[in-house]
Amino acid sequence: MSKQLIIIGAGQGGLSASIYAKLHGWDVLVIEKRELPGGKAAQIDVAGFQLDPGPSIIILTHLYDQVFQAAGRNPRDYLNFTPLPTLSRVYFEGQSMIDLPADLDACRSLLRQVAPQDLAGFDKLYSTLRKAAPLVDKSVFSQPFRDPKDLLSPALLKFGFHFNPFRDYKTLVDQYFKSDLLRSFFYGFPSYGGQSYHSKAPGAFLIPFYMIEHGVSFPVGGVRAIPAAFHRLAVELGVEFRFNTGISEIETANDRVAALITDQNERITADAIISNVDPWTLGPQKQPPTKSASFSYFTAHWGLNKKVEGLDHHTLFVPKTYEESFRELYADRQFPTRPIVYVNDTHHLDPVSLPITESFVSPLPSEEGLREGQNDETPTLKSVEQESLIFAVITAPSQEPHINWQAQTPEYVQRIRHELALHNISFNDEDIVFERIQTPDLFAQRDGNFRGSLYGGDEQFRQWGIFPPVNIDPKVKNLAYCGGAVQPGAGLPMVTLSGKFAVDLLK
Repeated sequence: MSKQLIIIGAGQGGLSASIYAKLHGWDVLVIEKRELPGGKAAQIDVAGFQLDPGPSIIILTHLYDQVFQAAGRNPRDYLNFTPLPTLSRVYFEGQSMIDLPADLDACRSLLRQVAPQDLAGFDKLYSTLRKAAPLVDKSVFSQPFRDPKDLLSPALLKFGFHFNPFRDYKTLVDQYFKSDLLRSFFYGFPSYGGQSYHSKAPGAFLIPFYMIEHGVSFPVGGVRAIPAAFHRLAVELGVEFRFNTGISEIETANDRVAALITDQNERITADAIISNVDPWTLGPQKQPPTKSASFSYFTAHWGLNKKVEGLDHHTLFVPKTYEESFRELYADRQFPTRPIVYVNDTHHLDPVSLPITESFVSPLPSEEGLREGQNDETPTLKSVEQESLIFAVITAPSQEPHINWQAQTPEYVQRIRHELALHNISFNDEDIVFERIQTPDLFAQRDGNFRGSLYGGDEQFRQWGIFPPVNIDPKVKNLAYCGGAVQPGAGLPMVTLSGKFAVDLLK
């Protein structure tokens, strides 16, 4: 007789967990607070625009493929990816715009031109990462770490030996690079995992390494196509979904989950639970809001009725005062006075994300028609692109006592637009069809992220000060977790793996 598993949340982690659980013989019910699957990566429609409001830099696509292959399916029947020719366009204040190519040799050639003093350091770091990356596949990507003796994993130890364990990430970056261009580019990567450059975080180097080594891709149909494909597979396998239903409480008794209480005051029992909601916002590990959280994002989505030139699919705007910007973020937990702005411009690769702008164009009559004084040809429908869809993302503090996100949002939006305007990426208020803002308050209220952080608790919550928490509850035997706040960490590929980790630990 199969056992009943309930998954709280249909984000990417919950979708992945539902598939793996079904393949292991569980009866699976996914309960989702919102009206659709996908979590922060779900599509949002505004004024005819189709938004990807969440993750945008897509790497390690083979980790998605593995899920479909585990189900005996051809991944290309569900998801297809377009490789991008450039990793990012970079506007560094006071310097010419550059495009970072998605090719190692081309990157090295570019460095010879723009930062020749850093070429030797880049080669040394890249060589180190080429040796270290396969060790991560064999350790961090293969299973969660739940016991101190797991730290003695040969692959993990070998990875650690490639970096000085006594130096923080910033010190390592400054050791490899001298130019402002590369230092500013690398300083931000620890925040992708919820850490700062003061952390012992050599794993943050792997993100730019994977971008160059394996490329950056764009999913056909937008990032929203990834959770949509996972939801489709889950339904095909027989996973049941219940939308528009929130969980208000997890009841426990005798070190087990006794029941879930819905926001309609319904009591539901199951043999096991996987929560795609952060451990510290729901259930036995719930923490008071005074506990420190990791970093978050502040985003602005603009639908414009004008074409904006000068953007690539991924574009980074870096002020001269980037060091002060990182200090304000990492040390002061403030929204930077002059933020480093990442912009995702998808509509060139994803034209369906724009409203359909149509005009009727009457063709010229044929010679015969001219002679006869008539034209039997019907007008044709021509699509005219007159809009832009811009998604600006700032790494920001989570909910902090000194920040009122609602009151300060207009000021923060103006800071972003100021940085863009410095590089002639500008638009007037009358050009804006819609403006959609996301703050840590939204992520806390809508998604159940701890204090609005995308990475869970601060470093005090990390396991042995190194890893995110393990995917099984330390006291409740039949409760596991998936998502960006637990192992192996944040980002869509890691969150996808977290679903597998949760199911494996429940077995």
